[in-house]
Amino acid sequence: MIPGFEDFTEDVKDEDIKNINIIVKGLEVRVGDHRAITNADMRTMLYKNLDLNISDAKLRKYIQYIRAHRLISMLCASSKGYYVARTVEDWIKYREGFRSRVRSMQFTLACMDLDSIENNVLNK
Repeated sequence: MIPGFEDFTEDVKDEDIKNINIIVKGLEVRVGDHRAITNADMRTMLYKNLDLNISDAKLRKYIQYIRAHRLISMLCASSKGYYVARTVEDWIKYREGFRSRVRSMQFTLACMDLDSIENNVLNK
């Protein structure tokens, strides 16, 4: 759980596992970016077909859980939505882009830390 975002980042509970398994079954057949499904479309389908009403943040948490527990190999995301990489090359390309975004966030955090130190923000 992330402080300040508790309503959006609550931990996955035992009762969430059933929903996660449903999402895994739906995502694992979406091979290739041309078969991607957006967060909004996935939530709409879950609501219409199974009467599951989950927030966009909860679905992102489920996706994080799916990745962390390696329930779907080579799960990617783009502006088109979530999908499984068609080839190892596609997967490597996705991971490098992901890694680049993480490095950018780490750099920004380091700059924020430096700003805090230089301006004695943390000791006020």
